[in-house]
Amino acid sequence: MRCWTDDTDGGTAARERHEIDDRYKWRLDRIFPDWTAWESAFAEVESALPRLAALRGTLAEGGPQLLSAIETIHGVQRRLEVVSIYASMRSDEDTRDSANTGRRGRAASLGTSLAEAVSWFEPELLALADEVVDRYLQECESLRPYVHYLDDLRRLRRHTLDAEREALLAAAGNVTRGANRIFSALTDADLRFPTIRDEQGREVELTHSRYSKYLRSRDRAVRRQAFEGYLDTYGRFGNTLAATMDANVKNHVFRAECRRYDGCLHSALFPNAVPVDVFHNLIAEVRANLGVVHRYAALKKRALAVDELREHDLYVPLFAEAELKFGYEEACDLLLEALAPLGPEYLAIVRAGYREGWIDVHESLGKRSGAYSGGVYDTQPYILLNWSDQLSDTFTLAHELGHSVHTYLATHNQPYVYGDYPIFTAEVASTFNELLLIDHLLARTTDRDRRLYLLDHHLNQMTGTVVRQTMFAEFELRLHELGEARETLTAESLGEVFHGLLAEYWGPAATLDPVRSRLTWSRIPHFYYNFYVYQYATAYSAAAALERAVLGGGERERERYLDILRSGSSRYPVETLAAGGVDMRTREPFRDVFRLYAQRIDQIERLLAGKA
Repeated sequence: MRCWTDDTDGGTAARERHEIDDRYKWRLDRIFPDWTAWESAFAEVESALPRLAALRGTLAEGGPQLLSAIETIHGVQRRLEVVSIYASMRSDEDTRDSANTGRRGRAASLGTSLAEAVSWFEPELLALADEVVDRYLQECESLRPYVHYLDDLRRLRRHTLDAEREALLAAAGNVTRGANRIFSALTDADLRFPTIRDEQGREVELTHSRYSKYLRSRDRAVRRQAFEGYLDTYGRFGNTLAATMDANVKNHVFRAECRRYDGCLHSALFPNAVPVDVFHNLIAEVRANLGVVHRYAALKKRALAVDELREHDLYVPLFAEAELKFGYEEACDLLLEALAPLGPEYLAIVRAGYREGWIDVHESLGKRSGAYSGGVYDTQPYILLNWSDQLSDTFTLAHELGHSVHTYLATHNQPYVYGDYPIFTAEVASTFNELLLIDHLLARTTDRDRRLYLLDHHLNQMTGTVVRQTMFAEFELRLHELGEARETLTAESLGEVFHGLLAEYWGPAATLDPVRSRLTWSRIPHFYYNFYVYQYATAYSAAAALERAVLGGGERERERYLDILRSGSSRYPVETLAAGGVDMRTREPFRDVFRLYAQRIDQIERLLAGKA
């Protein structure tokens, strides 16, 4: 493959989507050829809702009736998922397009209507005595694949309301999801960032992806301009963003109380049977190792030769003169080499992703920022990127391919009911690929300066994924505790909590901006996902243990790992990882990550001292 480079960063603005070659766009026509076909599918789901509501009252009639209800509901859900993902991804192509935003909103509303139409199902199922459901399972052989599904629902009995109140909660969905929608509309469509001067002195417009790029610039003045311009833009909406966060947290508190959970954390973790001790052990172990993080901050300060290590210095690569960059197609080839330990089946799926329109590569005006892997059971996987030729983009592609291959293996090895998977295991698959990539790059690199660059990149990766995400998780916990205490979150209180955590986690080597460092929380979309981010840190820890097993073992260890990906949601995630050899109920996986963290610092210091 030839190396294709996106040169838009040298201009004053990103390109319009139509200016990008179709080779670098995902193929959503594989889902629907056009909006007319989408409208037909939308109408099909809409017309099915009365039929779902009419099934109410049938579950007590016997196992075949329970099976029929499950399969009918799931059939409509599957069709709605296809309708929703198409509208969502088309909207992400250009968030300025109000027609697509409207269709996305219609799909979300239809999802609320579906939830209302089936809100009777769980209360009615849970009204059946356990011995009745067990008898159904014995008498109706076709129900037996649903044993785990039914056991999981029965586990939720204490937290499920009667049919009328479940219907009311379902109907409230359009209202309670409003905070996240407002945040997304503001940050992806309405915010306009200032222009700054890049390393060549050219005026360039800040965007979400360019902010990440310029925060890693070798030129400290560029980093400072990007940091100040970006955060000042968010700061102009500080009270608005604090109000959306307050509404977001109040929604979580409301739902946790309605369902009789022991707080928001318990509410968020219980559906996937993740013990709250896993969350608390993570924070405790990271806090116990903050001395190692402070050691890295001090190393950064020395290597950058700065009087003050500011927040805009924290993520800049050290030893940047040896920086590696890859164009998109070059990165695709590199990843086939790096992922080779996962075997021919895995590589064949990756190649199919390259060929078959899974990936939307380049940034364009109005395109959703960041990156993700999407798709549902009845579509191929899809990946959204915003490529800028940074090494971080190659790691992002490795990460999202991990999600997409996970999706492919789960949907091709499990029935629909278990064809998805929770974030707890999802981030293991993505992080595993990033670990393979860094190890592959280090293994093939003998140049001292490039090894320094890569070792620092790995430290940055561990810092961003384990340390920073744990700090974010602790921030979420503090906010929800305030919400549970009936406190109103304000820009001032949010900034105070976040600034305090930044200072504790980075330690005395870092000098924080008294204003802008209090605004960083306001730009993080994951805080609207309800205790989502801690799973990046737990997954990294699990993935590190699994990668060591695969690289140090043979086919047995590889298949053991791939079986985790194939299992979908057929088991609870902590059980799935335990079957793969990693027990997340202990603190040992977290300790192992910090042993590796300290080793990487040691390796850098030996190289700098000329001892390696």
